[in-house]
Amino acid sequence: MRRNSTIGDVIIELIEIDSTNNYAMRLLNEGMAEHGMAIRADFQSNGKGQHGNVWHAEECKNLLLSVILDTRSFSLDKLFYFNAFSCICIADLLMSVYNLRDISIKWPNDIYAGDKKIAGILIENNIRGTTWTNAIIGLGLNVNQTHFTDLHRATSIAIESALTVKINLVLENLLKSMNKFIHRLDTNPEELLKMYNASLYKLNKQISFSKNAEMYTGKLVGVNEFGQIEIEVKNNIQKFKHKEIEFILD
Repeated sequence: MRRNSTIGDVIIELIEIDSTNNYAMRLLNEGMAEHGMAIRADFQSNGKGQHGNVWHAEECKNLLLSVILDTRSFSLDKLFYFNAFSCICIADLLMSVYNLRDISIKWPNDIYAGDKKIAGILIENNIRGTTWTNAIIGLGLNVNQTHFTDLHRATSIAIESALTVKINLVLENLLKSMNKFIHRLDTNPEELLKMYNASLYKLNKQISFSKNAEMYTGKLVGVNEFGQIEIEVKNNIQKFKHKEIEFILD
């Protein structure tokens, strides 16, 4: 698999699958994957979220997608830049194409519209020895779904814009966004991290979080190149990995 094609040159459309990420991994294992290949499904019976969480989405109402990327030219210390890239692509799509306001990135990989989640990302990596061979970027973007189990915490393009949009058009526009930013991973990944931090949910605001069942408050300062969140607690900058702390949202 070589990086000689555009993201989305090959698109596999599925009616139903356990998970588009699982399907992409099977293609990789069978030697049938290509760089930039995109797999989209109308419905996932076992959609995957971070750390074993399940992504629930109504059939035919949302964009459920996985994209396979060749990462052999990148060192393992660039892992989080791919996360930043993925988040920026979705945020850019929502703001520039659908004119949604108050779009932000909730660390590490959720996209928010206001205080509600509109998209989530799961990246799975294949690493052989010290070589990072490829990444599967899986994402779920709420498009036309208007009823959620927890409406207080979830939203969609349809809710935010009062419009019903064609999912295939959302896919086309997202792939354009990914191709727009992919070259910065090669040329200026630090810029992607700056853009990620500039869009960070609750940046420079006081937040509450828990660690080991104890409650803390502090000012969210940013996220570093290793994906650690930096929070100023009692005039000291502390760094935390994902799942080491939990945000307490209002």
